[in-house]
Amino acid sequence: MEKFKKIIKFRFQLCTMYMCSGTILYFVLQRLTENVPDFSKGMLTGLLVGGDLLALVYMIRCCVLLRDEKKLKEAYIKSKDERNNEISKETMRTASVITLMCTGLAIIITGFFSITVSLTLFADLTVSTLIVLLVNAFYKKKM
Repeated sequence: MEKFKKIIKFRFQLCTMYMCSGTILYFVLQRLTENVPDFSKGMLTGLLVGGDLLALVYMIRCCVLLRDEKKLKEAYIKSKDERNNEISKETMRTASVITLMCTGLAIIITGFFSITVSLTLFADLTVSTLIVLLVNAFYKKKM
């Protein structure tokens, strides 16, 4: 249980670092870039606020778990549940395949309208495929 408690503390620290570094990076970039359209600034602000809110909610959840031994034990049992772990694995495997297929279709469709968008999606597809292959190779060696 102590090992699980350390994991929760580490996740809390990661969320704290994410919130601080993201906010600092946002304000530094806002000062350095002046000719950015308002739409882009608004979208980036929304992404930052949304990410910070998610991190804050997760930090609160971690604090609750660290203060309440009963909830910590429930979370530990839930994290070790084999059925939930298998569902997560299958979900991610299926989601990865569907995402790669949809990106491939988007590349074909956008190729008729914008080369830039099509090439950007192609780069995304290439990186995503590479990540899937590297993670697969990692787990084949690990397990």
